[in-house]
Amino acid sequence: MILNCPACKTRYLVPDSAIGPNGRSVRCASCRHSWFQEAAIPEKQLVEAEASAQAAPVAQPEAAVDRDWLPTSPASPVTRSAPPPPPMSATPDYGASESSFAHEPPFRPRRNPAKLWTMAAIAFAALVLVAGGALYYFGAPQWMSGYQFASIDETPLLIELSQKQDRRTLPDGTEYFAASGTIINPTTSDQNVPPMLVVLRDAGGRIVYSWKMNPPAKSLAPGAKINFNEAKLDVPRGASQLEVGWADQSRD
Repeated sequence: MILNCPACKTRYLVPDSAIGPNGRSVRCASCRHSWFQEAAIPEKQLVEAEASAQAAPVAQPEAAVDRDWLPTSPASPVTRSAPPPPPMSATPDYGASESSFAHEPPFRPRRNPAKLWTMAAIAFAALVLVAGGALYYFGAPQWMSGYQFASIDETPLLIELSQKQDRRTLPDGTEYFAASGTIINPTTSDQNVPPMLVVLRDAGGRIVYSWKMNPPAKSLAPGAKINFNEAKLDVPRGASQLEVGWADQSRD
C-alpha cells in the first residue's frame, strides 16, 4: 500500500503487513511527522465490491411514445488524464533494521537529575556515618594518630602512672577519659620537662587514640615530683590500655 505524509506529502510504498489489520501509528522519515494510518482494504474485498457493482441492473430508458425517432446511443465519454503522481521516495528497508514507521510511545522516560543527586547524597551520608562510627569505636588508624615517643636519652625524667585511671561514660553518652600520673626528676640537677604523648590502645594493642599533653611545669628541681592530670572527651569506646611517654619534639 502507499502511505502519504499529510505534512510534507512524501509518499512511501510499504507492505500491508507493516500496517496490520487494525492500523498503527507511523512516522515520516523525512519530516518526523506522526499520524495514525488506517489498515489497507484487502484485495479480496475490492474484487467483490467491483463484481457487485458490475452485476447491478442498469436502468433502461423508457420507450419513446408517439415519436418518429429512436434514441441514439450516447457519445463516448470524455476521458481526462489524471495528473502524474508525485515522485515516491525510496522504499524503506524492512530487513533486520527497524522500519521508519516503527511504532514509538508518545514519550520516552527521562532521567530525573534531582532524583539522582538525592540518591548520591543519601549514599554519601551513609558512608560518612559508617566511617564516623568506626572511628568513634575503633579510633583512628596508627598512621593517622601521630604516634611517636621520644628517645629515653633525651631526658632523664621519669613518668609514673596512677594505678587507676578515670574512665567513665557521662549521662549524655559521651566517653570521658582522664590520664593522670607523676613526673619525677631523679637527678641532682634541674631538668626541663618536655611535652608528653598520651596513647590509648584497644584490647588487641592497636592505637585508637592519642594526644599531646603539655607539662604542668617547665622544669623540675633535683629530686622533685609533680602530678599531671588531663581529660579528654569522645575517646573511642574500644580504648582500654593507657601509655604515656615523652613526645618526639623533632616531629613538630
